Amino acid sequence: MLTATDRAAQLLEQLTVDERAQLSAGEDTWHLPAIPSAGIGRLKMSDGPSGVRGESLAVHRSLSFPCGTAVGSTWDVELTGRYGAALAAEAKLKGVRVLLGPTVCIPRVALAGRTFESFSEDPLLTSRLTVAYVRGVQEHGVACCIKHFACNDQEHERMTISAQVDERTLREIHLPAFEAAVREAKVWAVMSAYNRINGTFCDEHEWLLTTVLKEEWGFDGVVISDWYGTHSTVEAANAGLDIEMPGPAQHLGRKLADAVSAGEVEGAVLDDHCARVLRLAERTGLLDEAPGWGPSPWQTAAAEREEDDPQRRALARELAVSGTVLLRNESMLPLDPALRRIAVIGSNAEHLMEGGGGSSMVAALQHTALPDALGARLPGVQVSYEEGCRVELAARPLDCHLIPEGFAVEYFGNPDWSGEPVRTERRWSGFFVTFGAPPGGRPGEPFSVRARARFTPDHAGPWELSLATVGKATVHLDGRLVLDHTRPEPGETFFGRGSATTTASVDIDPGLEHELEVRYVSDLPGLGGFRIGARPLAAPGGIERAVDLARRSDAVVLVVGNHPDLETEGRDRPSLALPGDQDELVRRVLEANPRTVVVVNSGAPVAMPWADQAAAVLMVWYPGEEGAAALADILTGAAEPGGRLPITFPRRMEDVAAWRSYPGADGRVEYGEGVLVGYRQFDSDGTEPAFCFGHGLGYTTFEYGEPRLDGRGDDMTVSVTVTNAGTRRGGEVVQLYVAGGPSPVPRPEQELRAFTKVTLDAGESRDVVLRLDARAFSYWDTDVADWVAPAGRYELRVGASSRDIRQRIHVEHGQ
Repeated sequence: MLTATDRAAQLLEQLTVDERAQLSAGEDTWHLPAIPSAGIGRLKMSDGPSGVRGESLAVHRSLSFPCGTAVGSTWDVELTGRYGAALAAEAKLKGVRVLLGPTVCIPRVALAGRTFESFSEDPLLTSRLTVAYVRGVQEHGVACCIKHFACNDQEHERMTISAQVDERTLREIHLPAFEAAVREAKVWAVMSAYNRINGTFCDEHEWLLTTVLKEEWGFDGVVISDWYGTHSTVEAANAGLDIEMPGPAQHLGRKLADAVSAGEVEGAVLDDHCARVLRLAERTGLLDEAPGWGPSPWQTAAAEREEDDPQRRALARELAVSGTVLLRNESMLPLDPALRRIAVIGSNAEHLMEGGGGSSMVAALQHTALPDALGARLPGVQVSYEEGCRVELAARPLDCHLIPEGFAVEYFGNPDWSGEPVRTERRWSGFFVTFGAPPGGRPGEPFSVRARARFTPDHAGPWELSLATVGKATVHLDGRLVLDHTRPEPGETFFGRGSATTTASVDIDPGLEHELEVRYVSDLPGLGGFRIGARPLAAPGGIERAVDLARRSDAVVLVVGNHPDLETEGRDRPSLALPGDQDELVRRVLEANPRTVVVVNSGAPVAMPWADQAAAVLMVWYPGEEGAAALADILTGAAEPGGRLPITFPRRMEDVAAWRSYPGADGRVEYGEGVLVGYRQFDSDGTEPAFCFGHGLGYTTFEYGEPRLDGRGDDMTVSVTVTNAGTRRGGEVVQLYVAGGPSPVPRPEQELRAFTKVTLDAGESRDVVLRLDARAFSYWDTDVADWVAPAGRYELRVGASSRDIRQRIHVEHGQ
């Protein structure tokens, strides 16, 4: 049987130079072109990593899974592997051969807009989860494209910023997850980052793409540019970039063929690029189905479909539960079943933020409000709700909650809605965006859209409608113009390229259908769209009403957090503080009722000046569409919060070493913290965090026995007996840190070198084995360009977090 490499080599011989170059660039936003004469179909890609969108954000809905930091909080390799398999099944529903994920960059600064996409601040934890995720996806014939290679660690000037970073820091902190994905999981695709590293754009970085990735690590897959992240023809091709996205080509494709003809790029370079693409097509089963597509479970682009699979939905809920971190619990949780009145407060409580903004967004299959989920769990308890204060600056995009039949959308190949539409479709969200060519049109040509929906308000009183655009638009309600965006003000929406958001207050009857119409005209080549939202106008005295409800209740569940406009691709957060008046809301509710559980619904660390006064604090991250049900399970004790922090929560940004050089100046950001990222810095300089790396409580307690050492050198294990000393079944993440040892270079106080998650019944004991790999005692020596493990005495620390060390044992390594 021929291997993928053999089949790719055979097919390569059949292609002309022009056809080979044709495969080096997309033909549109999501596809590589087909070459029918050679039996090569169109290869489709789609955004991830927390769900599979398909070609459009809202034409077909998809199961929304927890965000990256929530998955990182599980510390669960086996569960992450099952998650990968579920994503592969979701990809096949959309005909997707390449899933753009996972995001494996290490966040240096928690304010970075895409922190929520990453697994953790630690390279080992990130690597173990990355390998499991990639294997889970690729075992089912769908490719992972891990991203963003490398140091895509901030959104400020993300397209041009140069990360000034030394090789040791790269090797020890920012590259290990990519390396593990290549060497262990055999990942099939890697996405180059927008930014520069030490002055060179990542898509043109020969040392990064060829010397390290392809030659040293043996990567035999494809390197795909981030969208619009290709900057040249000759430099990019010679550096190792295989595919330019999106299409049509601006730098590769036809221009690459011309560069080969001119002798600027060797034919062997083009052949290598093409062979890699053909190998990807073979691995994802595309060549087996040529010239047409095969039957289900793969779907063609035209046949993208939705499927609410009960097993995958159960997995999404399991991930949300396992990733929720109990930061504090003063005998408050689980909630006492004898409670009779529970107050649920916070705008995020009525509709938990499922995910962050930007390319990771999907249109969820369904939404559940926390008051409803909690009421279903506690049928004999009165659950009452108050908003308190607003989190978002603007209303969320309309969804099936308010427009049950979605938008009927018509596209016109002109700027004035004249003639017959070139395409019609139904969309399930008020967030509309197009990249490259619009549906039924050509890139760069003007187009217009008419979108109609039946809008049914569910609250009495005046409503607020909001609109943001890339282009011009108007909104009509029952035939009346209510929003005019024909001269929009510049803003930060749509990846920083859109308008400011404008709002209008309208009086409409609740419970009745109203006709809503958006008329949109594009004006920016390559990107178009509008976002229309609606919500009841906030009545004065919201905090006072929430405080009154809290005072009259037996217990309070107060949900605070961020939103996808604040944590998103294209911009960084301005501070750790919660937006709006949320801190004031928390302070006053805690004064009114100390029996308050504060739930934080955010994708990254936030400041919690009130944490010590709350009876309990839960971090649910962005938990996906099963988040409300999972949270209700946890609050009532039907499930235990299984998460441990994958990232340090600082008390203030000034305590973070990387903050001193963020966001950079003159187009450069210095990685002056070196290898002291996250807990490595906090533990080394003695800074006290708000909550430390690895921290998380459960509903039971665990005891650790004396550790036992077995083996030597690169084959060493530490065993410890762990006992559930509580009264109910629960889980523990056992963590092993290596400290000390002689070193000619400064090294962190301690580094995570092994971990495992164990679940035990009450009173049960189990021997947990922690294996130390070849790099457990090593650092990267730039003088010898290799990993070096100095011989000497090291301390192995076993515990429940980086600050909760239960046992210590010393070892003489290398002697």
